[in-house]
Amino acid sequence: MMPILFKGWFSSLGIAGVPAFFFMIMVATLVATYFAVRFARQDGRSEVVVLDMAIIAVVASMLGARIFHVLVEAPDYYGIWPWDPSLFVRVFYFWQGGFVSLGAFIATIGGWILYFKWRKQPMLPYLDIMARVVPFILFFVRLGCLLAGCCYGRPTDFFIHLTFTDPNSTAYHFYPNIPLHASQIYFQISAIVLFFFMQWRHRYQTFHGQMVAIFLMYYGLSRFLIEFLRGDEDRGMYFNGLVSTGQVVMIGFFVAGVLVYRWCQKRYPVA
Repeated sequence: MMPILFKGWFSSLGIAGVPAFFFMIMVATLVATYFAVRFARQDGRSEVVVLDMAIIAVVASMLGARIFHVLVEAPDYYGIWPWDPSLFVRVFYFWQGGFVSLGAFIATIGGWILYFKWRKQPMLPYLDIMARVVPFILFFVRLGCLLAGCCYGRPTDFFIHLTFTDPNSTAYHFYPNIPLHASQIYFQISAIVLFFFMQWRHRYQTFHGQMVAIFLMYYGLSRFLIEFLRGDEDRGMYFNGLVSTGQVVMIGFFVAGVLVYRWCQKRYPVA
């Protein structure tokens, strides 16, 4: 694939190119922001608040994605454990890649919660708007994963598969020229299905927080299942390799979705 984009464009700055994952996060943010503003206008909500949320998402997602990668996937490479100040400086080399979408998501949600506490505005209607555009982010982020060769699948003889031949891709280092499950594409298909389902369900929304709850349940379940087909075990494995860090978190997502649904259904009806 193409883990590095725009090669040679920034050679005068000593930068080989732009990591595909980094670039796709930017594209995802722009596309999602456009539709979020559009949906806010349709729902009679503040476009300024939505734009503020987008800015928070850009900053928080980059920091969260980086921190999650450093702490979960490669703490030794960055001198975290064991501690090595000479290696720790690598944490700030963003242009070399190394991001985790789950960390971006968690950090963004945390940033939004703090923002609405500061603004003292109702958060659920805006989270419902964002829940409807998150599938765009998931789609483009997984496109970044595909280009970078990360989040790759397990070896397979299934007729639908991916083979990574670029020595710079992450998958090539572990499974060079070996057919792998197209896990990145599975995630993208799941995001497309989620987007259209969310737009349809919004037409019949009965309470604030409903879109958030549906997203948490759908994403939690779909990612939990797709994770079984992933082959990048450096993302953190537990119970003798039975489940990954992502799957543990996704169980929490699904449970949270059920709780949010039940809680909001009784308390925040749509007027």
